[in-house]
Amino acid sequence: MSHESVFMMKNISKSFPGVKALNEINFDLKAGEIHALVGENGAGKSTMVSTMMGLQQPDSGEIFMDGKKVSIDSPLTALSLGIGIVPQELNLAPNLSVAENIFLGMEQRKPGFPKIDWKATEQKAREFLEKIGVQLDVKAEVGTLRSAYQQFVQIARALAFGANILILDEPTAALTFQEAQKLFAILFQLKEEGKSIIFISHHMEEIEQISSRVSVMRDGNLITTMDMKNTNKDEIINLMVGREFKTQKKNRKKQLNKKSVLKVNNLGRDGEFQNISFTLHEGEILGIAGLVGSGRTELVRAIFGETVASRGEIYWNESRVKIKSPKKAIDLGMGYVPEERKKSGIFPITSIRENISMPLLPTMTKLTRINRKNEEALALKYIKELKVKTSSPEKHIRLLSGGNQQKVILARWLAKDIKVLILDEPTRGIDINAKAEIHDLIHRLADQGLAVIMISSELEEVINLSDRIMVMHQGKSKGFFEAENTTQEELLKVALN
Repeated sequence: MSHESVFMMKNISKSFPGVKALNEINFDLKAGEIHALVGENGAGKSTMVSTMMGLQQPDSGEIFMDGKKVSIDSPLTALSLGIGIVPQELNLAPNLSVAENIFLGMEQRKPGFPKIDWKATEQKAREFLEKIGVQLDVKAEVGTLRSAYQQFVQIARALAFGANILILDEPTAALTFQEAQKLFAILFQLKEEGKSIIFISHHMEEIEQISSRVSVMRDGNLITTMDMKNTNKDEIINLMVGREFKTQKKNRKKQLNKKSVLKVNNLGRDGEFQNISFTLHEGEILGIAGLVGSGRTELVRAIFGETVASRGEIYWNESRVKIKSPKKAIDLGMGYVPEERKKSGIFPITSIRENISMPLLPTMTKLTRINRKNEEALALKYIKELKVKTSSPEKHIRLLSGGNQQKVILARWLAKDIKVLILDEPTRGIDINAKAEIHDLIHRLADQGLAVIMISSELEEVINLSDRIMVMHQGKSKGFFEAENTTQEELLKVALN
């Protein structure tokens, strides 16, 4: 790693109405380093990155590249200066090919000819993918690729545009362990070539594994920058939250002789999962572990009626039922928080109030008119109970942090008075503090008798949150484990075989 700074922010500040998003930020990035940027949701990371990419203009302060003052007034300017980004929500065109995505906006043409030179485009796309050690069919539609390979296409695109600085925002959120390790190998290779990388993640293990330095943000301030070799996970977390923070596993009483709420018997769906059986009891948290692609999400979607199982039986309170739609599942007393929160969980252009009341509208409507007073009272009740950070129930949900969005989705189902709650990756992309709050909430709900099915790719989370754990591999159940008597290593070994 060079000691020279290739990018520097000096006294950068940015305010929005009522919020100081960035307060006198001083940050530097060196050539050939992987620099982690961490902080809770709302700490200022996104605003800082938006300023680097020209999406936001700072109110004050200066930016330097290679010692020269620059003005980054647009994303196009950022690209021209050699700054590329792999955002958390990938901005690829799913219906275009890999090659088309890599060179979109920089199409390859023969000199003097207006038509695109497809042969050259595809050849150069292969070359950029080969530079990062990835082999892909460059004619394949990007939308057909797994998340990891879409990430690799985004990296190749940034390199094709001449990026020497690469910003990755929560790049491993949807990746398997093996895919994440492949990504890290690519980042180490780019580092060796002298590229500079800003790595944003809530996963402390990843930060410890790949970072040279780490900068900690809190409440719009850059608290400190440290060499990774001189710090540790606990110190970083304490700096993020502003106090000593300890994760604790809650010791829950075993749910003995509790009533069966949901029973699944030899459930299967062609091409997705097969012969899955389990019984879920009142007040029980059943964790489902397994690698991405193991059939976890496909299973719960079939239970909730988003898809229909090809075979097998579902019992609700010991009575056999056919769940052919989410409406049927909801009518029975089931709620579902999907994996893709922004895509499938929230109604982004509507308010917190409307998002909470959505499943209850039939009971709040008279002669086609919604009882706004009751709707608002309901929203205020759950905003208070779940400690949703907002200035008003009328605020659009898309403006909330990930953790607060998740609380609103949970409020929606609690207001419906459900008996079974299915949670798919409930804390993905959520900071350490919000994650602890959601864990505590799930435990409290289970203590009150709610039965919970919880999927998570984080084995530590599965163990800490669950009573029992079912491990899946290639669409099959590989066994059940008591959470208090198992380890991450044991679960991973089963999930891999």
